[in-house]
Amino acid sequence: MARFLQVAASAVAVITLVASCAPTRGDRTDDVPVVAGVPTCPAVSLTRVGERHSAVEATNNGGTWDLTRAVWDENAPDPIEYPVRSDAWTKGCVLGGTIYGNIPRHATRDQWYDGDGGAASPGGDAFRPTLTDTPGNFVLIKDAYVEDFEDAYDTNSALDSSTTYLVHVRARYIRDDCLEIEDVPHRVVIRDSFFDGCFTAFAQRPSGGHAERNGDGAFSFTVESSLVHVRPQRLGPGYCSDEQVEEGRCTPTKDPDVWLGAYGIWKWSPDAASEVVVRDTIFRLDIASYSSCSSQEWPVGTYEDVTVVWTGNGKYKNAGGCHNRLPKGVELTTDLGVWRAAKGAWLDG
Repeated sequence: MARFLQVAASAVAVITLVASCAPTRGDRTDDVPVVAGVPTCPAVSLTRVGERHSAVEATNNGGTWDLTRAVWDENAPDPIEYPVRSDAWTKGCVLGGTIYGNIPRHATRDQWYDGDGGAASPGGDAFRPTLTDTPGNFVLIKDAYVEDFEDAYDTNSALDSSTTYLVHVRARYIRDDCLEIEDVPHRVVIRDSFFDGCFTAFAQRPSGGHAERNGDGAFSFTVESSLVHVRPQRLGPGYCSDEQVEEGRCTPTKDPDVWLGAYGIWKWSPDAASEVVVRDTIFRLDIASYSSCSSQEWPVGTYEDVTVVWTGNGKYKNAGGCHNRLPKGVELTTDLGVWRAAKGAWLDG
């Protein structure tokens, strides 16, 4: 057990400036920050402050958007479907941005996503930059916060050689993908980030694509010094049944038409990254995938000092009726204290 606590400590030791990613109105810094190992952010070209009642939507050509004091307070994704959006993004950064979404926590996925019962289907992505076909293109999102949204960070790209950097971002109660890169999957670097409640953690599967353990994309997907919680969410009969309860894929609630379930860590495909690297990171899983065994398959890759905290019923190795195998470099624990210690350290800074 000391080993697991050591891993938890290492995973949060390098995480700094935590308060700016908590749901607060952080202080502005006059200088564009420099982060080791990622591109230097260009000069600020756009600034927004205060409570926002419309989207930030513009072309970016080599600039930095300073949103450190901008807040969307329960006015997105309904009616503001994409609070931070650019349909032509070239080599720049987004600093900050706090988005409190308004997808009701009591609504099932059948209701808010599928529109069952006449409910609205707000959908939406909190951060949605679309990268141009410029060689060496990138977007760096730093110190952002999103909660109660369909997808938190959804970056599109014209080329698979572009790069998305997520540095010290936070996402909470995300109803679908914490990171969605499904238009043209491309290189990803995630560092010092906290995904505190994803239906799906990482998605690199284009629309209409099929599940595959390993991708063939000629690019990498890197996660370092981060925390990832795949949180069970409210699902209706379109997603769960008594049979899935027996298989350990869904958990019943007091309402016979409502269950709890999640998709999983990996929404992978043949188009996804072929090189996966995960270091100094802790994952928390509370239940097997409601859907299938595919999201419980870990892509072949490099894993160093990675821990899975399993809190579900039964043993992880056969959760959901699957044959779950952790790759070398990933250790399993059922000690919830490992997760709590790491989360507390991240939030306390």
